[in-house]
Amino acid sequence: MKAVIAVALSTLAFSAAAGAVAPASSSVEKDACISLTRIGGLRALDNRTAVIFSMGKPSYVVTLSAPLPELKFAHRYAYIDRDRDGRLCGRSRDGIALPDESVRIPTTIMAMTPLDAQSVEALELKYEVKLSRKRKNAPVQDERESGAADSA
Repeated sequence: MKAVIAVALSTLAFSAAAGAVAPASSSVEKDACISLTRIGGLRALDNRTAVIFSMGKPSYVVTLSAPLPELKFAHRYAYIDRDRDGRLCGRSRDGIALPDESVRIPTTIMAMTPLDAQSVEALELKYEVKLSRKRKNAPVQDERESGAADSA
């Protein structure tokens, strides 16, 4: 009897230790927030996924709870801040709606995840879109222009 209890306790302790390690290594922040004043635009990837661009902060990929069929083709978006804290957050009651639709049904934001450079590249490959801006390099002077400047 004592052996059975000891085996059960050791199994329970082992599974608790394994469970404590697993979520930390695979945790992804899905309830990030962005201030409404910092939203710089939205790029729809499909009818449930979009990228919200932020001014001065990283961009965020947003997953919606229900599909918005015209999300990819919309020109305007309505950001719905239901808890009135001035932010859009994942895993909250906040949502996105399309004001130009005849039936304006908002959908809530299931997840909002900050994007890093690798995530942006993965989304670009998956959806075949361009999300990152090209960096402008310093203009290269032509030899003829530099020669003309020297002779003047």
